[in-house]
Amino acid sequence: MTKGWADQFSAGLSALAVLGMLCGALVIVADVLLRWLAGSAVVALNEVMGQVFAMAVALTLPAGAVGRVNLKVDLLARHFGPHLTRGLAVTGSALLGLFFAILAWKTWGLAVKYHDQGRQTLLLQWPLAPTYFVVSIAMGIAALAQVRNAVHDASLPQTLAGKTSPLGVAVIATFALLLGAALVWAITDLRGLSGFAQTKPASFVLLAFGLLWLAVFAQIPLAAVSGLIGLGGTALFIGAPAAGNVMASDVGEFLSNAQVATLPLFLMMGSFAVAAGISDDIYRLAHALLGRVRGGLAYATVAGCAGFGAVSGSSIATAATFGRIALPQMKARGYAPSFASGTVAAGGTLGALVPPSGAIILFALLTEQSIATLFVAAMVPALLALCLYFITIWIVVRRSELHDVSSDQTPLLPALRAALPVALLFGAVIGGLYGGIFTATESAAVGAVGAFLLAAARGRLSRDRFLSVMAETTQTTALIYGLIFGALIFSFFVNMGQAPDMVTNWIGSLDTRPIIILATLVVFYLLLGAVMDSFAVMVITVPVVTPLVTGLGYDINYWGVLMLVVVEVGLITPPFGINLFVLKSLQPEVGIGKVMRGVLPFVLADVVKVSLLLAFPALALWLPGTMQ
Repeated sequence: MTKGWADQFSAGLSALAVLGMLCGALVIVADVLLRWLAGSAVVALNEVMGQVFAMAVALTLPAGAVGRVNLKVDLLARHFGPHLTRGLAVTGSALLGLFFAILAWKTWGLAVKYHDQGRQTLLLQWPLAPTYFVVSIAMGIAALAQVRNAVHDASLPQTLAGKTSPLGVAVIATFALLLGAALVWAITDLRGLSGFAQTKPASFVLLAFGLLWLAVFAQIPLAAVSGLIGLGGTALFIGAPAAGNVMASDVGEFLSNAQVATLPLFLMMGSFAVAAGISDDIYRLAHALLGRVRGGLAYATVAGCAGFGAVSGSSIATAATFGRIALPQMKARGYAPSFASGTVAAGGTLGALVPPSGAIILFALLTEQSIATLFVAAMVPALLALCLYFITIWIVVRRSELHDVSSDQTPLLPALRAALPVALLFGAVIGGLYGGIFTATESAAVGAVGAFLLAAARGRLSRDRFLSVMAETTQTTALIYGLIFGALIFSFFVNMGQAPDMVTNWIGSLDTRPIIILATLVVFYLLLGAVMDSFAVMVITVPVVTPLVTGLGYDINYWGVLMLVVVEVGLITPPFGINLFVLKSLQPEVGIGKVMRGVLPFVLADVVKVSLLLAFPALALWLPGTMQ
């Protein structure tokens, strides 16, 4: 299979998947309108959408594999020489291929079982087997694509010089030693290894976490690492056949869940909104409102980031987008490069905090919580963050010699007219959720269809741009759901090992107040957020830490919001904050040291924000308590 042919085939599948999602969104919106206008609804719509989106999400996986859309932690990338880097890339693709191959095999077996049993949906009595067959075939194609990636990487000529540092050697050697010892033990004495896992689950799970972290720092894709370690660990508890069946069953049930459509639809909403040019509209409005104030561009940038976050849901995307828009204008107005960079980097963190947020949806899916409740819980902390950033800008501007009061003030009324559709879209999505008018999936469908219509009405949906939207939606969907598949089996393994209960019991034996434990966890997550993406942090830690926090008596929705806030602070915390390097890449002439100095006042504001959330949980819990 040639590379070009594979790309075209996977692109065709992804186009089919995204078009299916868009059609599903249109049907959901039609159902909402029927309920409002005619008092009727589409019969068993949840059943239909569950099957449609299960297949659509699965069909994004081959394109994600061909496009190499994998989440890796590249913190130690510079410590690995080119030979080792290539070897790790081959290993990562091979492990992803193995993971998807096992998933495809077990899902196919589940489909055959459902076909033989005549399993059907409850109301429409549609057979379940065809959906599982499609899911299995899509996963099988993704596995083949990963094998092709591994073969392609292995055949590339070595053109770069360099060597692996002692730290890189230590990481790889420790990982290889631990993994090799486990494999040798399994081959020579599987019963003994299984007995160790079952009689000493705490030690076994601890070793598994150590192996996972080593693999993550070795740049092995997180989906493969979490999935295969979870599968292997579960197999030692209940046997390999049962472990494979559990994995396929969990993945199948997850894909058939009515909420599974929420994330790809919000991703689609963000892509269409960007295509419609809403980032310029939001920034223009913010500038029109705040431009006459000293330091107005800085205020407008943070406000614009908050507004853009309401439709993009991504911190890094927000920082990158507004970095391109705001940095040139701030430079032209005499802003110090450090302050300008810090403003954009900090504003970018609002992208994942202002609902709808991909990270919040992931937490909800991993913990089986209400997406709508978590969205509403994040609104007051997001507003608090915005206010604290405004105060920080006011203090910095007051202490500097900046005299930026815009002389070419953007007219307010044209800016308001241009931004009105965006405001209406956000109001419909979040207002409908808060008022109980929409479910989370319905609000996502309304947002996706609304953003699509806005882009079409503005003439921004050319063929190339529409294909770009489909590609963006496909890649992000494939990335996140690959992570979720790995997280499901890893979470099952951790729970089988009773790790959450043991950690909770150990914490309970300490003579320490719950707030001290929570504050310790906040510091831990701050460190993780500085070196890892929020998705990776959640996949690895949620199975253990969330039961611990709820066991201390804290509300799970409060914890979800607090964890996200802290991880997002990590994105701008020197020396490893990801947003800092995003801003550095947009300004090659500005040193990373200046970017870090510029963001420090905003980090201090975030410390105040986190302290307030720790002291007053009601900041996250009050608004959900008023929902209808």
